[in-house]
Amino acid sequence: MNQHIADLDAALAEDGEDVILRRITAGVNNDIIVRAFVRAVSPEQLMAGVSQDNSNVIISPTEIIDNGWPGTFSAITDVRVPTTNDWMVIAGRVRKIGFAAPIYVSGELVRMDIRVTG
Repeated sequence: MNQHIADLDAALAEDGEDVILRRITAGVNNDIIVRAFVRAVSPEQLMAGVSQDNSNVIISPTEIIDNGWPGTFSAITDVRVPTTNDWMVIAGRVRKIGFAAPIYVSGELVRMDIRVTG
């Protein structure tokens, strides 16, 4: 396993929380539980116009890859990375994914920084 992923997974196991990552396909919820760091937006983000009901979320690709969510990898687009059509359930509250920024190291997906709204 990539050391970047191993370090993130260890930190998430210790200090993260379980959230549900959801992709709806043909009216069916494709849910997976992932560990995440969920944080309020920063004062700088608020000053830049980001709404107070947004949150910053960091997740690892481990659970996504291990469980094949939501399907197989495509060379055209990385379907493992959540999109603006996906959702996250945090502390029982359904939140819309505003954007996801995948981080790759040497071509390997090692982390995703996500902003959720609602």
